Amino acid sequence: MGDMAEMAQEALFADEPTLRVGELAARLTRAVAGAFPGEVWVRGEVDGLKRPSTSGHVYFNLCERNSRRGPTSTVSVALYRTDRLRVERELRAWPSFRLDDGLEVRVRGRVQYGYGRIQLVVTAIDPVHTLGRLAADRERVLRALAGEGLLEANRRLPLGPVPLHLAVVTRSGSAACEDVLAELRASALGFRVSLVDAQVQGTAAVPSMLRALSVAGRLRPDAVLLVRGGGARTDLAPFDDERLARAVARSPVPVVTGVGHEIDSTVADEVAHTSAKTPTAAAAAVVALLARALERAEAAWAGVVRRGTTLPAAATAALDRKAAAVQVAARLRLSGEAARLDGLGRRVDGRRQLGRLDRLDASLVAARSSVRRAVDRHLERAERDLAGWAAVAAAADPARALARGFSVTRTADGRLLRAPDEVAAGDGLVTTLAGGALRSTVAEEAS
Repeated sequence: MGDMAEMAQEALFADEPTLRVGELAARLTRAVAGAFPGEVWVRGEVDGLKRPSTSGHVYFNLCERNSRRGPTSTVSVALYRTDRLRVERELRAWPSFRLDDGLEVRVRGRVQYGYGRIQLVVTAIDPVHTLGRLAADRERVLRALAGEGLLEANRRLPLGPVPLHLAVVTRSGSAACEDVLAELRASALGFRVSLVDAQVQGTAAVPSMLRALSVAGRLRPDAVLLVRGGGARTDLAPFDDERLARAVARSPVPVVTGVGHEIDSTVADEVAHTSAKTPTAAAAAVVALLARALERAEAAWAGVVRRGTTLPAAATAALDRKAAAVQVAARLRLSGEAARLDGLGRRVDGRRQLGRLDRLDASLVAARSSVRRAVDRHLERAERDLAGWAAVAAAADPARALARGFSVTRTADGRLLRAPDEVAAGDGLVTTLAGGALRSTVAEEAS
């Protein structure tokens, strides 16, 4: 019964031609060759780039994307070894260009059918198109940010003088990461570093850095260091992305960037609080800020020591001068009143003047009382001034700073020691503490 059904079906389609797979492939090859007799230029976004395999070939897809639905059109691309070596030689004149996922490129090649699929075999790449598109996008983003007032937003945040807690956003273990950590360690300052790992190249870079900046902001550091090492201009394209630029501009924490080499500049640099040329320079900028704060603190402490020495003597001298002035004024006034009384006494004549003499005597008593009150007021003011100067002197007293745990180290000849390189091995030191003094000897010179 089954054989009869098969025979009936064969008879039903007996008049329709049947192609072998090889014949179908040959027709497809001829059709594609007829439709595309020569090479064509194609523009699209690189996706799924695979670096040279053992064969030396490079494969990727060219996509046309829709922001809502992802790729809407895709074509397979092959860059075979011979063409790849020639293209790479041509691209050496464009060191700022490097093929990578996410880049829009313009390529030339042959459209052909083979191995069951239609493929574009690339023979040339136009770097001018990619770099020009990147530059145009960069200018568009900068204009948009400027129009919204975002170029200065992060720069308006206060970066404190003592930024000890730093969040470093970069690829963990990368050369940029190691350079930043080495610079911070070399400063010998007490930095607290929170490393937030992020991709800094390729299509995953922007979403990864956005997440890392969000994490860094929640840590509430004193500053965020967003860094990446050098590379081609196309490698730095994620740092020109508008989404990343807006995240940097709106960061609740000041952002210090160090992206690429000294000649590189990105949109992220333009919106950051502080822009450095390299990752090392970004770390050095923070180190310099903290070093200046320490210098100001040391200068203030030296001023306290000086004032603690000079203010008590100055206050005592001022009080002595005020007391002497009060004493002189009192003596002069008493002498004047006594002289006036003597003159009046010589003019007294008879009993008629006795009443006037009594009145003058009462006047003298009142004058003496007035002088005493004036002297008392002068002395009270002098005592208040002395108390004020004594309070200032007490506040500046180095003994109080010593009691809080500070110490002062001087050389054997009494010079204040400020840096390790001011002494040599074998020099004697005297360290003053709250409870007394310690003597020590330098065992080894500072390296």
